[in-house]
Amino acid sequence: MARLSPTPPGRLAAAFARISHWAVARLVLFILVLIAVLILSKVVTNPLIPPAASVYHRGAQMAANLASAGLLLVAYAWTVRLIERRRAIELAIGPGVAPFLIGSLIGVALMAAVYLTLDGLGLVAFAPGTGFEGLVGGLVAFFAAAVLEELVTRAVIFRIVEEAAGTTIGIAVSAILFGLLHAFNPGATIISTAAIAIEAGGLLAVAYALTRNIWLVVGLHMAWNFTEGNIFGAQVSGESAPHSLLRTTLSGPQFLTGGAFGPEASIVSVIVCLAAAVVIGALVMRRRGWQPRRLRLYLP
Repeated sequence: MARLSPTPPGRLAAAFARISHWAVARLVLFILVLIAVLILSKVVTNPLIPPAASVYHRGAQMAANLASAGLLLVAYAWTVRLIERRRAIELAIGPGVAPFLIGSLIGVALMAAVYLTLDGLGLVAFAPGTGFEGLVGGLVAFFAAAVLEELVTRAVIFRIVEEAAGTTIGIAVSAILFGLLHAFNPGATIISTAAIAIEAGGLLAVAYALTRNIWLVVGLHMAWNFTEGNIFGAQVSGESAPHSLLRTTLSGPQFLTGGAFGPEASIVSVIVCLAAAVVIGALVMRRRGWQPRRLRLYLP
């Protein structure tokens, strides 16, 4: 009996399967899915959030942020299943609880080290902030932001580029793109963009390489931003938090204080985070997790 030719849907599925093995196509597909889900979540949830004057505004905003983060995680896991034919073990919650808590402690410690250094240099003035009000909402918002940014830059860009070209290239590409993603924030400069790429892009990439689980870097990212914005009341990548435990004013040379962008653009932050990245990178190498340089554009 003659073999029947594939139906058009079958040919389309076969073509998609072939295309999705190419590293660039895989990057584009993942990013498009995450962007589409983010936009959809905002379109659906934003009209449901009452005005700021409402007593329900803060709770609804937190629920919307958590829903957005949850949808992004589900969308990523679904895309991994569809394109890579595997479970998204990098999202595993059970093995990720301890790394999340450890990452959170590291994030707090690193930002505290930055402020201790700036205070030792006589560059910081402290004043009371709004107190504990609104801190939980700030934590949830920074958690949702960390989930989005870590999915895009570490779970997608770093992971796929590393698979195609090795760990060193993966760190470099994801760090540069992470810096560029912050290049249009308020107060951003060439210096702040380079600082973000080095201190955050590099540190978070090696932290992801250490565990191959997203929760360490989500905890670190969230806690760094929360401590900076909601504890010390500083600008976070040029944005100010409405609620903070303290209000700090930085005065002195911009290369030390970070200027309008906030202390993330300070050379102090770069040195502190670079030191942490070196330590974590050494642990990655010790565990033989540093993938050699290569070039394979067609992935398994």
